[in-house]
Amino acid sequence: MTADENPAGTQGAADEGIGRHLRRERLERGLTLEQLADRTGLSRSYLSNVERDVNSPTINTLRTIVEALGTTLSRLFRAVDRGHRVLTRPDQRVELTRAGVEGVTYTLLNPEHGGRLEMMLLEVAPGATSGDRPHSHTGEEVGVMLSGELDYWVDGVHHRLRPGDCVSFPSSTPHRYHNPGEVPAVCVWAETPPSF
Repeated sequence: MTADENPAGTQGAADEGIGRHLRRERLERGLTLEQLADRTGLSRSYLSNVERDVNSPTINTLRTIVEALGTTLSRLFRAVDRGHRVLTRPDQRVELTRAGVEGVTYTLLNPEHGGRLEMMLLEVAPGATSGDRPHSHTGEEVGVMLSGELDYWVDGVHHRLRPGDCVSFPSSTPHRYHNPGEVPAVCVWAETPPSF
């Protein structure tokens, strides 16, 4: 599901910016910016800009950073409540929009649950796409179309998803998507392990 994409905006716990949460995680582990730079291969100045929300890192770059910190992106949004969240209200969801690729929004439905399964609402505007190149990562995913249509390629095989259709595949299989229709495509997506 995920690609090399920039989160441009967030809601809920992320209103303060993701950089603050990254900095907190780094400091809790007693790491300097130089040490994190060594672990990630990213420059100290770039990491400093990310922590100050000057730069918006790509999802792949965020994954690199959180893996170096020994955490997950979903855990970064535990700004206040570090416990297990059983109920998430709509205003507590975390929304990630894509800068550079218009029209794709991921809304994390269980951003502070701390578990192994991540649920999200994927909204793809007409003509929007995850990119021309397929992507892959560790885990499994399942998606159910709620409305609109979505062209989905899994291991090079094309599938046209319509309301009620469900796709399920190992995330390590190359995959990508595109909305060929004239209305937004909306689906519920589950991934394990969490990638945001």
